Amino acid sequence: MKHHDPKDFEHLCHAVLEGTVTESELGQFQEHLRRSAAARNAYAKQMQIHALLTWQQGRAAVPSSVVLPSIEFQSSSKVISFPFGKAALAAAAVLIATFAFWLVSDRNQGGAVAVNQDAPVAAPKGVMVDILASSGAPYQVGQRVALDRLEMSTGSLRFRVSSGAVVDLDGPVSLEFVDPMRLRLLLGNVTIDVGSEAKGFVLDTASALLLDIGTRFGASVGEDGSTDIVVLDGEVEVYRAGEPPTQENRLASLYEGEAARMTSREAKIQRLQALALKGDRLAIRGLNAPDSAVITGVTDNITKANFYRCYTITPGGMGEGALASLAHRWHRKLCWRALPGQLFPRELEGADVIGTFQRRANRQPLADINLELSRPCAVYVLFDSRATPPEWLRHGFRDTGLRLRSGPWWPDLVETKKLKPDANGELYVVHSVWRKDVPVAATVTLGALAIKSEKYPYAMYGIAVKPL
Repeated sequence: MKHHDPKDFEHLCHAVLEGTVTESELGQFQEHLRRSAAARNAYAKQMQIHALLTWQQGRAAVPSSVVLPSIEFQSSSKVISFPFGKAALAAAAVLIATFAFWLVSDRNQGGAVAVNQDAPVAAPKGVMVDILASSGAPYQVGQRVALDRLEMSTGSLRFRVSSGAVVDLDGPVSLEFVDPMRLRLLLGNVTIDVGSEAKGFVLDTASALLLDIGTRFGASVGEDGSTDIVVLDGEVEVYRAGEPPTQENRLASLYEGEAARMTSREAKIQRLQALALKGDRLAIRGLNAPDSAVITGVTDNITKANFYRCYTITPGGMGEGALASLAHRWHRKLCWRALPGQLFPRELEGADVIGTFQRRANRQPLADINLELSRPCAVYVLFDSRATPPEWLRHGFRDTGLRLRSGPWWPDLVETKKLKPDANGELYVVHSVWRKDVPVAATVTLGALAIKSEKYPYAMYGIAVKPL
């Protein structure tokens, strides 16, 4: 019999324990265990070390269950499974005791062990993930687990898949783990950041296949199987569910600040005009949560084909650093900030903030924006103070005298040509704050920035809504 190379076998042990073993390596690992008592003894020691390290690092589990091959002793046939729970040391003790029985059986039979040659060695089932954040979820920060399906009715969770993709989700959610580069969302909301390591990551739903070119997007699946998609950064390609992601099958390429909906696999892709975000971590709220307690919808009159720009709603998100626009091709992350040396206006703090979009919104067709409001509230328009306020703003709103700024902006744009850098060398646009009180639930229409015949070299206005 050919003896195993200790270094090679150590590598195989680590691969099995960490859940990175390939099919070829798994076959080699199985053969070592079948033929060599020394290999089984070495594996027992590796398992003990792994369990001790897991316990010392405060984790509640190691990668799922480690399943050893079925070994037929004369007295019985067993499949030995070692799940690591909250007490990793106790599990390690059970592990060593079981291996002791195995090795004693070897000695009692003169080293000859009857082996079931057809029994497989099972690698840890599922996809390896590291828990990064957890609230009300059945996992702990620092824990490493192998998941093939995740069902959460409440709570929130953030984890890193072994491919490098980072996933944020909130209950209720139902998620299947196909492989490290593919997940299947059955219900609920997820936000995925593939970074630079997992480009090409796929998310499947009942109605769509989403191929992430990079780097961050959100998706939500409702009980009717419809899918909402929003791109927070980078690009996502959208295909019908079940179709191969080829150029001929691609329905749309969505970029940062764009969103779409697929109501079913057979339906046409639709522009999603407004979508709610969690402002604390720029994640999708999705179909299982209302957009806001005040705002029930944001729409415009843009009918251009292949136009997917989206208004964002962040409930209670207005304050220093609040998101002003999701897309940032023409600026760094565009935020609302107080003027230098001043506090953020208290009147605006905690309002629902609506992220509008820049540049293309200022070109033809110039759009009206309709706000559907569910209760009495104050509507604020944050208008570029360099521009002449249009008639709809001057007659329907009043200037509060408050001022904010948006930025930082990139230089060499039409909107920033005449701006002077601040003390930090950054470009900001100053906005005047206009207010209109709406005494009942109603639809409020905000007009275009200028008439169609005029060029508009200024920033798009912002919107905030606060209940009265």
